[in-house]
Amino acid sequence: MRRLYLSAALIFLLAGLSGLHVWHLNGFTSQLTGLLTQAQQQVRQENWTGAALLTREAKEHWMDHEGYLHTTLHHADIDAILISMDEVLAFLEGGEKQPAEYAAANARLLTQLELLVEAELPTLTNLL
Repeated sequence: MRRLYLSAALIFLLAGLSGLHVWHLNGFTSQLTGLLTQAQQQVRQENWTGAALLTREAKEHWMDHEGYLHTTLHHADIDAILISMDEVLAFLEGGEKQPAEYAAANARLLTQLELLVEAELPTLTNLL
């Protein structure tokens, strides 16, 4: 009977840790999304320097959590988001200002962040 209780406790512990992970990841990606959305607004106001600062802040925040991210997520997803951040920064810091191209790259980055959380949710699609 003791083994059954121990097994049940371990299952509940793992479920709780998984829920905590999804909650933390959602909050983390929401912060990044907020910064990138503010950067998009800065570009609309033609403040490219402000947008670059906000995007660099988002990238630094991402890099600060890289150990956690590499431990809990697929490396290909993490690398794709980092590449997208670099692409967005290149549009912001380049001499040629291209708002449409920047907007498309930023939208792709925001979608990748959203999909990152969705991939971790315990849905039927993800379990199958």
